[in-house]
Amino acid sequence: MPAAAVPKPVPTAAAKVRTVHLGLMLPLNSPQFGEAAQVVKAGFDAAAAADGSADISVVAMDDDSQPAKAYQQLVANGASFIIGPLTRLGAANLAASSKLPTLVLNTLDKAPPAGSKVWSLSVAVETEAQQIARMMRDDGHQQPLVLFNKDNLSQRLRQAFAEEWRSKNKAAVRELDITTPDGGSLQAALSASDSVFLALDTKEVEATRALLATEMPVYATSLANVRHPSPVLNGLRLVDMPWFLIPNHPETRQIARPSTPMNKATERLYALGVDAYRLGLALASNKNPAQIRLGGVSGDLRIGKSWVVQRELPSSVIGAE
Repeated sequence: MPAAAVPKPVPTAAAKVRTVHLGLMLPLNSPQFGEAAQVVKAGFDAAAAADGSADISVVAMDDDSQPAKAYQQLVANGASFIIGPLTRLGAANLAASSKLPTLVLNTLDKAPPAGSKVWSLSVAVETEAQQIARMMRDDGHQQPLVLFNKDNLSQRLRQAFAEEWRSKNKAAVRELDITTPDGGSLQAALSASDSVFLALDTKEVEATRALLATEMPVYATSLANVRHPSPVLNGLRLVDMPWFLIPNHPETRQIARPSTPMNKATERLYALGVDAYRLGLALASNKNPAQIRLGGVSGDLRIGKSWVVQRELPSSVIGAE
């Protein structure tokens, strides 16, 4: 009798191997920053749920300005890459001491120690003012006018724009304080300018745009991107996150939107959480971070030679078809 044929083994799908362990630290229990941290975590969780390729440990802090204890806990949990903290002080303190690759979620005012693998992802509006300066130059404008007021935010936008413009054009930018508007001064400044940057908060953008001729090219940050813009803003050019301007972005359309309604300022923190997960995973998985290019929901993200994650935003014109 011939020997029975031995059936060939049926190949089985290999189990998904998880090689990245992300450690997330946020001030979730902080009276001051807890609400913002919860929104960032919700975005992080949405991106993780859509991807599913990393192990995750989370440490909730009462105050993330002193992150050493949370860091040690994440290390003990097996984390190989740290994400957080959220506040500027916490980010600075962790950047100065972290031995693991780390993505902090705020601006760093000085470079991390030489040889450390620390990057900074921030959605600070000042970076938008810098991009607008480059955009206005690329659009051919040579004599922009910056309109600002005495508010702290306006001063930061003014400074960021002026520094970026001066770095490339080797000339100071024309500026006008409109805290108390003066029609004569405004018209004199406009007559010597070919474009305007509104370094202003949401309400002031609308009020000031109404003072300008409709044919004057006017630019503003994402603060002007409100859900129901006034007709007076038609023609104003702004920048904002792909999360709002390109909601069906092919790289991120599978990521869930917030389960509860949010205003745009809060939802930008949700987008930060989404990209914190996606960029953290990319950095943890890539041996050459400088080559990373990520179509993020908070902007097109690029890792350059410094510790700062470069964030380029799409532009839009209010009222355009």
